[in-house]
Amino acid sequence: MGWDVLVETRTDDTIVEEQTIAERLTRAAIRAYRMYAFTDVDAAVVAEVAGVTLEDVHRAFPSWDALLLVTYDYWVQLRGSTRRRKASCAIEHVRMTLAEDVADPGLVRVLAGVINIAGAETSFAELFRKRYEEYATELATALRRDFDTGVEQSVITAERAATQLLALYEGFQIQLLVRPGVDVLAEWDEAVRGLREGWRKPRPVPAWDLDSVPTSPILPV
Repeated sequence: MGWDVLVETRTDDTIVEEQTIAERLTRAAIRAYRMYAFTDVDAAVVAEVAGVTLEDVHRAFPSWDALLLVTYDYWVQLRGSTRRRKASCAIEHVRMTLAEDVADPGLVRVLAGVINIAGAETSFAELFRKRYEEYATELATALRRDFDTGVEQSVITAERAATQLLALYEGFQIQLLVRPGVDVLAEWDEAVRGLREGWRKPRPVPAWDLDSVPTSPILPV
């Protein structure tokens, strides 16, 4: 007896089409986040912006977090791609990034939304936390290079300096979103001056209180 077996094959054209739809949806998600609040963007909105059906979105990205992660990665890679010159140091690099945030606040809204996901106990939380930690590590590596070459002076480690610089940068991202009247770049420049002074300032050596130090008993000779 012969058996008729139906084998589903994926041709090169099918793979290319899937990749094309995924890229189209990613770009549409960026446009949607630029137009709407973070919480207002969902699969239906992305489908409408992309000009495809909702089924197309679910087929390409069965999970909404998967589409968000791909959009996040692609958008972050785009940031800085049009810079006409390279930053001379880590702090200037972060300032350039902040200037790009000012011009593209939709990305900042996504970054703020992703922090909520990273702090939750979901399947994608660890992936977003990994992205966050990778960026902190990149900053520490850049600062260590600046410290080693004398571009920056610091009495603290590059890892601690990176944590402080990242906190400063993210603080101004929040200001950008909730206080649009603030000139975040001017405030950044002022804050960085204080940050650099703190990095260079020697840490005080604790003074010993000799009265509180117990004396050794005098042993008879």
